[in-house]
Parts: sequence; structure tokens; C-alpha cells
Amino acid sequence: MAPFSAAFRESPMSLLWRVRMRHAADLLTANALSIDQVALNAGYQSRSSFTRTFRGYYGSDPLEYRARALRASSDSATPTENAIEEFDAV
Repeated sequence: MAPFSAAFRESPMSLLWRVRMRHAADLLTANALSIDQVALNAGYQSRSSFTRTFRGYYGSDPLEYRARALRASSDSATPTENAIEEFDAV
């Protein structure tokens, strides 16, 4: 474990936890799975355990994270849609 920790600057469990949370965040952003399915895909058998861990890592629960991600993606799509509308008007 010492060589691993020296190479990655964190313990194997810490790295696994970080990778699971990033994977869960990606799944939430894709908005294709339920929270229960995201929890299972991230390696959690319990939705409540997953939600507690996710909240500790990201500072918000999975539903709030998903809602923010969807708002951000729709906000970033708006300028493109406006540009298309302006082009069509010309």
C-alpha cells in the first residue's frame, strides 16, 4: 500500500471513492438513469449511503447536482439556439 500511496498521493480506498463519485456525477449529468441505478453503478447497494457520500463529496445531494447540471447545459445551449435563430432571420 505504501508504494501505491506514494505514487498516487492517496490511499487505494481514497482513489476508489473519488473515481466512484466522478463516475456517479457523470451518470447524473447524462440524466439517463434513476438515482437508484446511479448508486448501483457507482458501487453502492443503498441509495441513502450513496446520497450521504455524494453529498459529502460534492456538497449537494444527487438530485440537486443533476438539476444544476441540466440547468448549466441548457444555459450553454441557449446562445447556440439564439445564433441559429438570428441566422435564420437573415
